[in-house]
Amino acid sequence: MRVFNAKSLSWSIVVSAWLVIAYSRPLLSALEQYQAGALLQLKIGLLLWLFYAAFLSLSRALGCFKVVAIALIMIAAPVSFFMQQYGVVIDPDMLVNTIETDIGETADLLSLALFQHLFLLGVLPSILIWKFDSSTTRWSTQLGQGVLASTLLVAVMSTMMYTNYDDFASLFRNHRDIKYRIVPFNAISSTVSVIKQHFDVPTEFVTLGTDAVQRKSMSKPKVMVVIVGETARADHFSVNGYARLTTPKLNRLAASGQILSYTNAISCGTATAISVPCMFSFATAETYNDTVRSSSNVLDVLKQAGISATWIENNSGCKNVCDRIETTVLDQQGCAELECFDNDMVTRLSALLQETERDRVIVLHQMGSHGPAYYKRSPQSLKQFQPECESADLTACSKEQIINAYDNSLLVTDALISGVIELLQTRTDIDASMMYVSDHGESLGDHGIYLHGLPNWMAPAEQRQIPWIVWPTSHFKNMTVDNHQPVSHDYLAHTLLGFFEVETALYDHQLDLIDSTGSVNIAHTTP
Repeated sequence: MRVFNAKSLSWSIVVSAWLVIAYSRPLLSALEQYQAGALLQLKIGLLLWLFYAAFLSLSRALGCFKVVAIALIMIAAPVSFFMQQYGVVIDPDMLVNTIETDIGETADLLSLALFQHLFLLGVLPSILIWKFDSSTTRWSTQLGQGVLASTLLVAVMSTMMYTNYDDFASLFRNHRDIKYRIVPFNAISSTVSVIKQHFDVPTEFVTLGTDAVQRKSMSKPKVMVVIVGETARADHFSVNGYARLTTPKLNRLAASGQILSYTNAISCGTATAISVPCMFSFATAETYNDTVRSSSNVLDVLKQAGISATWIENNSGCKNVCDRIETTVLDQQGCAELECFDNDMVTRLSALLQETERDRVIVLHQMGSHGPAYYKRSPQSLKQFQPECESADLTACSKEQIINAYDNSLLVTDALISGVIELLQTRTDIDASMMYVSDHGESLGDHGIYLHGLPNWMAPAEQRQIPWIVWPTSHFKNMTVDNHQPVSHDYLAHTLLGFFEVETALYDHQLDLIDSTGSVNIAHTTP
């Protein structure tokens, strides 16, 4: 009796080699960046090959080789494409962000290059495996051979890891992102983590702020409009010193002293699915986790205190933040273009203000500069910077074209913010204020990275430094404000509580941007 079926073993060897060779470009790029020598790169490649070969040999023993091999390839193909195209890594947070992406955002990511990649590196090898791999070996023999082969391969892999422990340990300890660059292991392990997190999150909702009481001191209703930006980076706002005039209207408002722009604001995360729930929560960037979604946010607490709360949505959803308050979603049928531009929210806001008779917080969640199809975010009338990239495949465009399309989208944000301010200025019957803060930033090819979503501990500044604008500056009439001092999403919830004069044990005046009763990081009372 033959110990091994050579044909069966050869398919495990070939598929394992394919998994290492075809999908390891993101890993190799990282290893080169971290100055790992050629020998160490070869050892890591061999280690991965042994791992895949052992795993596939075991699947052969269990009679599910074809299904497992094809599944690995069909997972690896799209994952490797997006990692290569945009320089992203696949970790649990990125996976959550992907799951919560709507149909429109998904469509923006589709391209001819993607389909070519999927066919050549996914569909074609899967067809070959399905058609040509066949085994006539008895099941009992196949089981024995598979288990034996898997055991031997694991033994070789363990010996290799033991004899090269110092090299492997040093690399993975100093560069923990490497595990998120191994395709398709990163996608599979992240999926397991997300599933585990889902079941670890309490199913029972935790109500916070039951002690919230508003201290009312003004006769006119207070209204705060919070504009949640999308993918805006601080260093591309001309009001913050960017050379291009991307925020002309805000520049004029800043010159006349009507707005304050914080130039050193940091986001909680680098993806909407993390940042939006985090910024409205009472957690900080350091303490935020998935359990936050199962507890009250600041909008819930304001509502508990008797303040009306409304959310106007023009993005992919509020990520559970608006689940318990009045919500309006912009309908494409009511917009002039295929998608609603953010300026359409001003009309909805105007209608809401007509109905306002008591204190109210209104959140506008904009589409902003969502990529990679930046060109879709601006109408023809605001396409000032040319030529712009008119494709979702950013590799088909020059960096200049990508930046032009992105900067044009910021002109829409400029028009939205100034439009909201102009509207609020006409309402002398209310005490109105506005805050604009983006959810996260964006990489535009800096360091070979595009889009966003990298883990906080490895994200470049472009993905976390965000614009934060406050109107009117009369809030600070008794204060000298240093708008260059660090602020973060941690401040939003407490600033809203302070603005509406809500007393609760949750409130921390040290995190209130417009609090004049105590010292804060970014302001101090004048003598």
